[in-house]
Amino acid sequence: MDKKYILSFGGGVNSSALLFYIIEKKLNLDEVIFSDTGVESKETYQTLEEMKKVCSSKNIKFTTVKSKYGNLYDYYYSNKCVMSMKFRDCTGKFKVAPIRQYIRKEYGKKQKFVMYIGIAWDEATRCKTSNVKYIEHSYPFVDDKINRKGNIDILNKYNFNASKSGCKGCMFNSKNNWIKMLKEEPKEFNKWKALEMNGKRYPEITLSGYELEKLEKNIRLQKSLTEFIDKEITCDSINGGCFL
Repeated sequence: MDKKYILSFGGGVNSSALLFYIIEKKLNLDEVIFSDTGVESKETYQTLEEMKKVCSSKNIKFTTVKSKYGNLYDYYYSNKCVMSMKFRDCTGKFKVAPIRQYIRKEYGKKQKFVMYIGIAWDEATRCKTSNVKYIEHSYPFVDDKINRKGNIDILNKYNFNASKSGCKGCMFNSKNNWIKMLKEEPKEFNKWKALEMNGKRYPEITLSGYELEKLEKNIRLQKSLTEFIDKEITCDSINGGCFL
């Protein structure tokens, strides 16, 4: 039985560039799949809609799947906990598992797959071998030595806009981003603060290792922001991202 070729689409720069690269190089591609947590960033949803149009114009099947647990925020709130940097079960439950469950149901349990992952050459340390026998990971940008700048060049070539993907309340959000959210989207900030406060029965698990309530109090008191500004850390910079 021939393998099926799947692109795990995250809605960010790398996976968007990879789709155009696959089309340009005429690589095998049977389907593009996006796993929606229900709390993706506005930019991710915008990219998603534009990429659907591209796939439609190229007669490429595009599928959006969702976790059996429903909305990511609702799941953690009802379980009185927050996402864990250590265990990263949000990745497994809301990104990896939904795609795997879908392809097994859609193509059958005997089917083998090659899954394209959008990791750039200068991020090659993030590459991982699949932990299931029916999926083989493929990293075209790493194989062809195309770095992050090369990804951006591809998007510019096709006049396609994409930005960093991720959930609004991702545990890898930088403090800079939380401060920006507090100032520009206070209702959204309060939503995630409520999740964190609701999950205090697991005090060792807090978003990005610090309390949003404390961050807010310091901002409200107009203290210096210097101690709250940190280096950008995203899910993309963590080994594996949210797609492996």
